[in-house]
Amino acid sequence: MKRISEENMEIIELDGRIDQEASEELENTLEECLSGGNTNICIDMINVKHICSSALGVLVAVKRKIKDNHGDIKLVIANDNLMKLFQTTMLDKVFEIYETQRECHTAFD
Repeated sequence: MKRISEENMEIIELDGRIDQEASEELENTLEECLSGGNTNICIDMINVKHICSSALGVLVAVKRKIKDNHGDIKLVIANDNLMKLFQTTMLDKVFEIYETQRECHTAFD
């Protein structure tokens, strides 16, 4: 997991398998972003092969908190299997999903 702080947003790059342990790390990182006042977050999942249900729960819970602070979490997903998971769970209706980090970044401008 890599965190990149930019002027108006945070970018969190995830890779590999996001399991229970990684979802806890993701939650801590997102909480750090919030406590630092950063409420625009782009989560880049281009290199994610698998994401567990607890990590999906973390994303939804933090999105609710961020919405209360007039921010948002937007996702970058290019993997067809991961996109199908978001469609099956209807999370594609909850999150704005982009194919590239650039598109995600532009959506915050």
